[in-house]
Amino acid sequence: MIEMQMENERVERMRLQQLGEGWIQAIAEEALDRLEQFCHAGIVSRLLTPHHYDTLNNASDLVAKYRDWFGGYTNFQVVGSRIDLVGERLGISYRFLLQDREDWYTIEQQLYCTLKDGRVEKLHLLCSGFQPVEMTHQAAPVRAPQAEEQDPARDELLEFYIGASNDGSTCALLTPAIRSKLREMQTGQVLEVRVDDPTAKEDIEAWSRLSGNALLKVIDEGQVLRFFVQKK
Repeated sequence: MIEMQMENERVERMRLQQLGEGWIQAIAEEALDRLEQFCHAGIVSRLLTPHHYDTLNNASDLVAKYRDWFGGYTNFQVVGSRIDLVGERLGISYRFLLQDREDWYTIEQQLYCTLKDGRVEKLHLLCSGFQPVEMTHQAAPVRAPQAEEQDPARDELLEFYIGASNDGSTCALLTPAIRSKLREMQTGQVLEVRVDDPTAKEDIEAWSRLSGNALLKVIDEGQVLRFFVQKK
């Protein structure tokens, strides 16, 4: 009986995780119509943004609001996400780095969802608004170690010189730089990334799940974290 209950709880957690990841992925892939499949047709949404407070009463209007927010932007990058239960509500939070012509912005939204029959019936959303980002730091490729030091799984090496003291700028630049480097690589090749920001682990793990690029291994060397990412 206890084992069955534990299994049911595990399945439920997995289902909620998939719902949250699906929501984030729909935005990242600019497939906003997919959001409607996670919602009841009569979903009640209360949306707080820096300049507006809106109440919507159906899924179509919610999707339209997302189009208003994100429709003019390109090059979406997930730089942070979290999916968890907050009491009986499903909490979904995400932060994107995205582009409008030559300018870059970051936006964070926190959602608290009341579910019914596996779909969102009520939604409370808090939005940071689109905040300009100065892309001043660059990720630089570095020389690989000598042959005797090389990891046989590594095909490329990418190292970041952005520390944890830079007010979170590491996360805003990290996954876009990884994605750019992976574009130059073949399917199955492995990229090693070294970062001196301890907060990067959660962001890279979430990005890996959402992007489909496998995070093969994480090595904590104290001051430096080493990530091995395999291109899908």
